[in-house]
Amino acid sequence: MASLADDAAVRQTAPGQYRAHLSEDWSVWGPNGGYLAAIALRAAGEEAGTMLPVSLSCQFLAPPRYGDVDVEVARVHGTRRAAALHVTLRQRGRILLTAHVWTIAAGLLGPERRWMPPPDLPKPDELPTLVELMRRDGLPVLPIWERCYEVRLAGWPAGGWQPQRDGVPTIRGWLRLHEELPADADPWLAAARLVFAVDVVQFPAVVQAFERTTFMAPSMDLYVGFQGGDDGAGWLLVEGEAAAATGGVLGARARVWSDSGLLLATGGQQMLYRMASPV
Repeated sequence: MASLADDAAVRQTAPGQYRAHLSEDWSVWGPNGGYLAAIALRAAGEEAGTMLPVSLSCQFLAPPRYGDVDVEVARVHGTRRAAALHVTLRQRGRILLTAHVWTIAAGLLGPERRWMPPPDLPKPDELPTLVELMRRDGLPVLPIWERCYEVRLAGWPAGGWQPQRDGVPTIRGWLRLHEELPADADPWLAAARLVFAVDVVQFPAVVQAFERTTFMAPSMDLYVGFQGGDDGAGWLLVEGEAAAATGGVLGARARVWSDSGLLLATGGQQMLYRMASPV
């Protein structure tokens, strides 16, 4: 099974310079965008010292190839309370991704409230896996589901998948990595798992609005805000909602909670629609 801890690892090559290796395991139409963003975040974490991740905002600029990528991290603003980092991923002279990462000092005082409760879902062991549902209904199974992560969705129709014609197209369910993070995972590795989770639930939410068809929607950007409290272990409760489809752009948003109901991350992204067959 694929390991996010290993496959999104970075090694320092010079001050502020790192190298990562893009694994084919994390592939959809190429290396998954959330996987690339996780690498950028981990590189930022190497430069952040004791600071903690607050948010990641990245732009996907060119399609990567599997193999080595160079990562540059620069501090663009900082105080004792908060700092901003800029991350650039390059491969063969091309910029693949740029990202801004906000960090904050640990232990700052402030109110402790979370206003977004999780949806009420059956427990993971009460739901079939996405792979089981797809095979039952004769739908294609992506290798990334079998190699990298497991999904158990709530609300899948017993008679087979049907598009959501009313209301906001939404998916809700549980997600966990096949190979869980190490018990001593640092906050940046734990946050990298959340980045991946926020990314992978948004395109499927948009798909709920359409008849069964084939189209791609590469990520143009991705924003993830971290609410803290994640230890990197166990199931994540995920919710993805479609926002709009207009002018060749698909928009969505996502929320992620711990298995105990603690809000861990929120996010959103824009995707570029590429038609491969009639809608």
